[in-house]
Amino acid sequence: MNKKKDKRNEFLDLVPLGAKRLLDVGCGSGGLSSQLKEKGVEAVGVEKDEKLCDLAKEKLSAAILGDIENLKLNYPEGYFDCIMYADILEHLVEPLNILEKHKVYLEKDGCVIASIPNVRYYKIILRLIFSGAWDYNDAGMLDRSHLRFFGLVNIVELFEKAGYEIVEIKRNIVAARGFRILNFILLNKLKNFLAYQYYIKAKKNRNPMKTTKRRRKIYKF
Repeated sequence: MNKKKDKRNEFLDLVPLGAKRLLDVGCGSGGLSSQLKEKGVEAVGVEKDEKLCDLAKEKLSAAILGDIENLKLNYPEGYFDCIMYADILEHLVEPLNILEKHKVYLEKDGCVIASIPNVRYYKIILRLIFSGAWDYNDAGMLDRSHLRFFGLVNIVELFEKAGYEIVEIKRNIVAARGFRILNFILLNKLKNFLAYQYYIKAKKNRNPMKTTKRRRKIYKF
């Protein structure tokens, strides 16, 4: 990811200060969660790429080789204080199932954090308007391995359906200077178009009746 777009410290700030055990789903080589291990956190990674998993084993407390969508974790209920999904939910066939399934491993006051690309990002919209193209790339917003695409509404609905309550949302704003100025003039009205990613922090919803009051209409074509 371009360094301007990579604000991982802001993302890691969502991990609770007192967290002792963290599960990093789709940990890659372990570079991100290793920063937490250096602070004394037990960091367990899951990675389906064997070479990356081998690298993660050198950096983390443990690294498990396997596809998270077909993997049963050998950890007791409520073991982890925090479960991290860093740029991984969009790669899954059924992200809802994973969020639901992993609740059992989360301590009752624990949280999940996720970084999720924003399909409503202004550069994607402008490309569609002016070229009519939706071209996949080797990396980035239109990574060819992305199976799911999310706007903020979709993200909120995903976590609600999975039984979580979002407690914090951060926006990774990546935009040209002109768009930033325009956003300032418009009192931050463009924030959801200039957000390259959303950083989400959520906890188990102790009140299942508490959901979004206004239900949107799903348009079918």
